[in-house]
Amino acid sequence: MRTRYDQALVFAAALAAGAAVSSPVLSADVINAGPPPLLYETPPAAQDLFAGWWIGGTLGGATGNFDFSQSSTAIESSGVLGGITGGYNWQNGPIVIGLEGDVLGAGISGSGRFNNGANVANPDIDAMANLRLRAGVTVVPQVMLFVTGGGAWADVDLPVSGPGGGSGNGSFFGWSVGGGAEVAFSPNWSARFDYQFTDFDSDTVSYPGGDVKYDPDVNTYRGSLIYRF
Repeated sequence: MRTRYDQALVFAAALAAGAAVSSPVLSADVINAGPPPLLYETPPAAQDLFAGWWIGGTLGGATGNFDFSQSSTAIESSGVLGGITGGYNWQNGPIVIGLEGDVLGAGISGSGRFNNGANVANPDIDAMANLRLRAGVTVVPQVMLFVTGGGAWADVDLPVSGPGGGSGNGSFFGWSVGGGAEVAFSPNWSARFDYQFTDFDSDTVSYPGGDVKYDPDVNTYRGSLIYRF
């Protein structure tokens, strides 16, 4: 008759045999399990944050010079401008190409004397507009550096006080170039900062005392808040 000691030995031997039989299967299961699925997931592509239609408000300052035929000294001017800006962008990876325009109200004025101080010219740009191409590159997905260039227009009040003077007005056309940066802080909103130099063609205004030819150029510095559709 088996003692309890003998029964314990038999039970231990049975456990050892079972472990020996099952361990290759467990080892094979572990080997064939493979890495976690997350290791095989492809990260999402970077979003084209600047693509599509956009519109915004813009506000800034300006300086300028008015060359005019009655004096060898240009009239220096300064002031503010603001209005609506908008356009459309195509984006392919880091490259952004767009068409954009501005419609701006302005108050960019100056004053200059001529005819030995008898007359005073007071040019005042009260409206500007332009249409430009833009080319940009994203240095990181949320930040774009860009350059722009295109055509421009301005409406200018040109009063002259003194003998032979009077009220006057001119429409000036020219070209504009500039650049800046735009920072996207959400998929729909961004802030933009840019500089533009605009060189206008000359225009001649007739007064009772004779004709005066003006030739302005303007530097603008603006910040804009942009919404993308």
